Amino acid sequence: MKRITKYLTLLLAGSLAALTACGPEQSEVDAQHTPSINSTTLSPMTDESGSVRAYIGTEVSAGGFNLDLVSHVTVDGVEAEITEQTIKTLKFKIPALDLAQQDATYQVWIDVYDADGESVIFHYPYYLTVPVTDALITAYAPAEGTVGTEVTLTGRNLEQITRVHFGKVTVEAAGFASVSAEEIKVAVPAGEYAAGDSELAITAEWGTATIDVTGETLFTLHTPKFDAASQEEGEQNVLGDEVTFKGQNLDLVSGMKWGEYDLIVMTAEAGTITVKFPTSIAAADPVVAEAELTAQWGTPAQTTTVALAWRLDTTPVGPAKPELISMTAQDGGDKFYLGKTVTVKGENLASIEGFKVDGVAATLVGEPTDVEAQFIVPDGVTFTEAKEVSVKALYNGSNEVDFGTAMVYPFYYFTNITIGAQDETNRDKAFFVPDWGRVISTDEWKDLDTKAILGAGIGKNTIDPNKMTEEEYYAQPVYFLTGFSGGSLTLQSPANSSSMLSNFTTSSGHDIVNSGTYGCSVCYFRNASQESKLADVVAAIQAGTMQSMPGVTVVPSAASPKYAAEPSTSTFGQGQIILVAYTTYDFSCDQTSNKKPTADDFYRYGYICIHEDGISEEAPGSEASTITFDFYWSKPLNE
Repeated sequence: MKRITKYLTLLLAGSLAALTACGPEQSEVDAQHTPSINSTTLSPMTDESGSVRAYIGTEVSAGGFNLDLVSHVTVDGVEAEITEQTIKTLKFKIPALDLAQQDATYQVWIDVYDADGESVIFHYPYYLTVPVTDALITAYAPAEGTVGTEVTLTGRNLEQITRVHFGKVTVEAAGFASVSAEEIKVAVPAGEYAAGDSELAITAEWGTATIDVTGETLFTLHTPKFDAASQEEGEQNVLGDEVTFKGQNLDLVSGMKWGEYDLIVMTAEAGTITVKFPTSIAAADPVVAEAELTAQWGTPAQTTTVALAWRLDTTPVGPAKPELISMTAQDGGDKFYLGKTVTVKGENLASIEGFKVDGVAATLVGEPTDVEAQFIVPDGVTFTEAKEVSVKALYNGSNEVDFGTAMVYPFYYFTNITIGAQDETNRDKAFFVPDWGRVISTDEWKDLDTKAILGAGIGKNTIDPNKMTEEEYYAQPVYFLTGFSGGSLTLQSPANSSSMLSNFTTSSGHDIVNSGTYGCSVCYFRNASQESKLADVVAAIQAGTMQSMPGVTVVPSAASPKYAAEPSTSTFGQGQIILVAYTTYDFSCDQTSNKKPTADDFYRYGYICIHEDGISEEAPGSEASTITFDFYWSKPLNE
């Protein structure tokens, strides 16, 4: 025992001697009470590239020792709020800093102070993001145009833009053609502009701020400018005269008037425009009359005065035989598709009683005027391959006048069709009716006499022919989309079931399913892009050279194809072409024997050509999804 006591006494004496040797600063003792931060524990650990980001208000955490002794933290010299503090943990929020909004990160310095409030124990560079939340416009296009030209503004947070100014003319947000966070489309508005070419500054407002859109590259506005036009003393024009006017940007002129009468625009080029005074102008009293000569241009139509008083001898001359200037297809150009409207420009057209296309009567659209008439391309044409056929106008008791030829395609073609899944934002584009070539809303569907128009496309299929009415004999197909969070964007038709339709609602919140148990079309689909037998058809559609509908050479079988990243014959995707068809009434009546359709069973068929970017970003798997496509549709078969 004595030996142990002696040993402990010597050990204690040695320890005290060692402590005394440390000197008056006692650094080892102080080190045990100094905060220390391990920089590798910072979270989030941001970097200059921005792959990991922190923002104003982000809570930053750090690990170390004696962190309960930290007195305060600054970020770029601004005090930060400490949210948690223990021996081993320190958490604080990034304070508000006076930094401009930008995409790139900022380097800031984090300083952590010792208990004395002055000694910095941690000085570390940190990367901070101040995101752009203000409206920002980075570009616009095109840089020139006229009234009605659609200008696209690109940038970010553009949904905050409240109005756009073209010079002194303003377009309110309600007048924008389209708005998204990244893009605004707005047409150059009507207004008082200088004639000829002028430069306009485009600006945009958001909140209380104004954005200079154009900067140094001002928007060049083109408007028609007529050189001074006058008649010599005692001079006047007579009916049938052609007059040429000179100026600048005259190719923008869409029409000219003498008083209330439309003149016939014969040619319109940048430097000259030639018009004709139609012989259909009514006689005045006295016959030599004066009226203002004006030009119309832009969208909406603007009026420019060419001459305040232009003299015309209105003495009637010659018979009112229609004369043709041009025929234009509904989609523009010279391709006439079945069911589409053709606009005819000419002279004395008010006397037209009808048209014949390849000898088949064509229905007039509205009442012809002196300078314009319209007709529908008839589906009664008998040829099956697109070809040049004669077009004749009937007037004055069915007298015929030859209007030349036109290229007529023996099928229907509809462009830029968009339908949406059952989300409430898609109510206006819910259902595509191919036989009509248009999309109808849920409200319109609800108001339709669907039994007479759509057969039982809204109810159960009736297979007993004795219960079918004449109107239900060939029920029209209807196509629509369904989309669910599970990832299935599906192309549907209401064959045999109303269950999918029950997902669609009207603006008043009621479902659109009508009661009834009358017959419905039975629709089938197949991905033509995946079928080698349809390669020629697919190539023709993609090239825009489709000349005929070759018949049902591959029988479609999928009842409701789904969207797929790698499409198959029973699925679809962007840029794909889908063969669609629906069966005849005879086949519908034979379903009790589980008969499979053959090529002869189909009443009509066609092709859905989905645009390359025609599936909305929400798809697949969202009820807000849409698809946009062009549609080719055959004439009725098996009649």
